[in-house]
Amino acid sequence: DKFKRWFEFDALAFSPRYRLIRDASDETIGNAAQFQVVGRGHFKFDKKGRYSIHLGLYTGNNITGGWNNTGWGTGDAQTNLYLKQLYFAAKPVDGLEIQVGGIGFNNGVATEVTGYDNDAYLTGERVSVRLPKKAYFDEISVTNGYLGDIRAPSVFGRLKHLNKSNFHQFLVKKVLNKHISFSADYTFEGGRDFLRQAIKFKLPESGILDTILFENYQRLDPDPGYGFSLYGEKTVHKKLVLGAGFARIDAPMFNADRFPPGNRFYASATWRLTRDFSVTPFFIQAIGDLPARTSQRTRFDLIFTFNILETLRRYKLH
Repeated sequence: DKFKRWFEFDALAFSPRYRLIRDASDETIGNAAQFQVVGRGHFKFDKKGRYSIHLGLYTGNNITGGWNNTGWGTGDAQTNLYLKQLYFAAKPVDGLEIQVGGIGFNNGVATEVTGYDNDAYLTGERVSVRLPKKAYFDEISVTNGYLGDIRAPSVFGRLKHLNKSNFHQFLVKKVLNKHISFSADYTFEGGRDFLRQAIKFKLPESGILDTILFENYQRLDPDPGYGFSLYGEKTVHKKLVLGAGFARIDAPMFNADRFPPGNRFYASATWRLTRDFSVTPFFIQAIGDLPARTSQRTRFDLIFTFNILETLRRYKLH
């Protein structure tokens, strides 16, 4: 209890997966067993946790990859773990948070399909205001930082760039009611200007779908472009959630590596067998022409997730 008073885990999970990838010529370019480790927590400097240091320990040998190869199938075995996230957070008053250091991206209501990869990080600072009664929006977020050192997974190799800036983002997020929420942002990223918007609808449980999410981006400069994703989800059982969608990505970005340029249909299912164990198959199929022969045409992931933190809580060990 004394330890928990000053340190708390935010996430602790282990996920093995099988991944199969075929290119535009239907040649297998990826057929491997991989694993992912996620460990996030924070040290508190005061009992209320207004001032804290946050840490994130992950697998993956670059800042946009979060998985290690086991050596079974394609790819050499990897055992590395890196501290990819390390930042100081301050909440001096209610509704205001300041973060400085190695931080993650803020996608708002959008996902990594059109936003930034969940495994990606930048070095910089973020100021977030959450005062919906005074400022209308549930969140107003301003981020300034440096996006680079793609092959430097450890945060210690990137903190030296805290004095550099090639990334700026201004984002707003609003929950209109229990059925509708949206976010919008303007982002400058190393010479490219983006606008992004996303809107989520939560429908009555008696409907065909429980959730509909539409997210899109407009690249304004230097090469104008557009992409989007439309996704629907349905809980068919307390422990089973089905989802499907269609995405169009027009050019390479720092979004999820599962969604390179092209038009793709995707479908997934999440079966939560217990409170701390779930199984997720994920299928993606490109439709139409692809920009290169080596582009992903078909991809299948089968992911098993062990939520270790939930297990610890269940046995009152955390």
